[in-house]
Amino acid sequence: MKTMSDNKLNVISSSLAHNIDLDLKKQSLYFGDVRITEEDIKQLLLMKKKGIVFTADGSDTLKDINDQHTINDENENGKKKRKEEDGKNIILHDKKECLNIKRLRIVPTNDINTSNSGSVIRCDDNSNNINYSTNKKDKDELDDNNLKMISAINCTIYLTKNRINKDIDIPSNVFINALYMDYYHIVMAYTFFKHKKHTDNSVFEIYFRTCPFHGKFAIFAGIYEIIKYINSFCFTTSQLNFLKKKMSHYPDIDLFIDYLKTVSGKDISIYSMDEGDIVFPNEPLVIIEGPLLICQMLEAALLNLVNFPTLVATNSMLYKIGVNQKMIAEFGCRRAQGPDGSMSGSRYAHFGCDFTSNVYASFLYDLPLIGTMSHAFITSFKYEKELLNRYINKHDFLNIIYEKKKIIYNLYKCDMVNESELIAFIAFAQINPANFFCVIDTYDTLQSGIYNFLIVALALHEIKYKPVGIRIDSGDLAYLTKECKKVFIDISKQLNVPFNELKICVSNDINHEIVKKLENEKQIDLYAIGTNLITCQPETSLKIVYKLAQINNYPCYKKTNENHKATYPYKKNVYRLYNKENNLAVCDYIQHYEETQPISNQCIDYVHFENQKAQHVTLTPAHVEKKVKNMWDHGKSLIKFKTSKEVKQYTLNELKKFKKDHFDKYEPTPYNVCYSKKYFDLFSTIVLKKSV
Repeated sequence: MKTMSDNKLNVISSSLAHNIDLDLKKQSLYFGDVRITEEDIKQLLLMKKKGIVFTADGSDTLKDINDQHTINDENENGKKKRKEEDGKNIILHDKKECLNIKRLRIVPTNDINTSNSGSVIRCDDNSNNINYSTNKKDKDELDDNNLKMISAINCTIYLTKNRINKDIDIPSNVFINALYMDYYHIVMAYTFFKHKKHTDNSVFEIYFRTCPFHGKFAIFAGIYEIIKYINSFCFTTSQLNFLKKKMSHYPDIDLFIDYLKTVSGKDISIYSMDEGDIVFPNEPLVIIEGPLLICQMLEAALLNLVNFPTLVATNSMLYKIGVNQKMIAEFGCRRAQGPDGSMSGSRYAHFGCDFTSNVYASFLYDLPLIGTMSHAFITSFKYEKELLNRYINKHDFLNIIYEKKKIIYNLYKCDMVNESELIAFIAFAQINPANFFCVIDTYDTLQSGIYNFLIVALALHEIKYKPVGIRIDSGDLAYLTKECKKVFIDISKQLNVPFNELKICVSNDINHEIVKKLENEKQIDLYAIGTNLITCQPETSLKIVYKLAQINNYPCYKKTNENHKATYPYKKNVYRLYNKENNLAVCDYIQHYEETQPISNQCIDYVHFENQKAQHVTLTPAHVEKKVKNMWDHGKSLIKFKTSKEVKQYTLNELKKFKKDHFDKYEPTPYNVCYSKKYFDLFSTIVLKKSV
């Protein structure tokens, strides 16, 4: 930050008054990016005591407002000054004294006649200020190095105003915009432009090569965010100025920047699987068709918008399968890799999870919400006097607690019970009598927590409330949950209460290995999984790719030293074939996009190609389903956005269309992805040519 000097003054609009920040650490005020130090404030106060302030117009000199004020020519020391009280403000006309002020106070616009006085603050030309002038062409954009986040937010506002379809929301993440790319994308785009290849018709495909988490399937997610992104795709003036600056050494950069001004989501078409589809390796999940320049620039954003959503959706479903379809609560809000990782994780973990603890995700995506209590809550209570009162409704709850405490102490050995834990449970029950769900391992699960829980649970039961259950967050979860279940069953028999129905929840850094160890523990009702679910341990990425399949109707093929990284040329269609025996899916069938669609009950010749080996097979499907559909056509959205609940139900219905063997926890059977004979012949010809 620069300080005010005696340099020539520069005008800033009075709207800067709405951009005042206070930095307590630096003991400074900021007007926009202009720092006001303690010394500056002292000088301002001194000037205020003298009755001095100033106003300025848009010129390079201070304004003399003779028509608004009377003049006192002499003061007692014989010096000339002119001043007049005008409401709250005093107008300074001693130009020399004004120029010595390091920082100048902003005069509110309702305090002076701004129609004549112009702007109400000036700063030196060297300060790095924002242009707040009301006639700025793109006033919603802030192009200031010290206010990049404000620039990002205002970029979002700009994109919101300029999105193609107004009934489609903007992307969930503020960072997803046209500038979201790797630098080599813009370099390639410029090179395409210079070679006049930028308008070549191209076809790119998004797919993954191997299934994550050692499984044999994935759940596709992210197409909704892709459509939102494409719908709002355009460069802002600030972004184009940034690119022009970074690429100023390139010739004809102005022509390139002018072209970028014209690109938008109207230039392309998108085909894809449905949100929530069950998908497999090497089949196109998303197909992007349009001018080479824009399609290449979309790579980073589109991969990012599919990668993590598909990964966490698949991870959550594998957890659901691992716990034998028992309830799962996603507890990853504070464990995720950043706020976006948390919000996206909670949203897409819903495919396999029944609840989330993430309040904002529940608000945005209408996800079922759940929560218990923390250890901090329990340790914060010490004495009975801390309780609000004795009652729940009109019941003397404390008196009932004393009665139930005697009963529990007579039935069980309670020498190690922590009394402050009981106070905490009582406090929670008084405010949440219908949601009494306690963490019981703060002090000792079996010596304290379980008995204090029972005391309060019995008291709630007596006044017609149904306690929910317990959560254990440490220790040997299998052993502790078994022992707690025994106590629930025992108390149910001895006191004739339905406590054998109380829920038992486990947490504590649960992962797939722990789930395997606990899978036969029938007493566990709910798994609360945080870190390893939302961060997708141990998979760091889906390893999804974005490959050019076709250019100007010619196939594009990449052969590398690693055969598994070879690409699949041509634009394609994908169909799911179902058998006649039980109408279950048996194969995903890929063909050249110009081929005739396969027909139900007609024999199909296809090739199963894996590990450089081809197997020719025939099949007469009972049913044929087209999987890759046109979702976006040059600015027209063809997709119907479903709610999170609807997408989850769609996925659950899709899972029923496959043999259960494909989703086995231990040895899942691979699902066949095959190719039409015609496509395989075309592919083989290309590979043979490239090999020569």
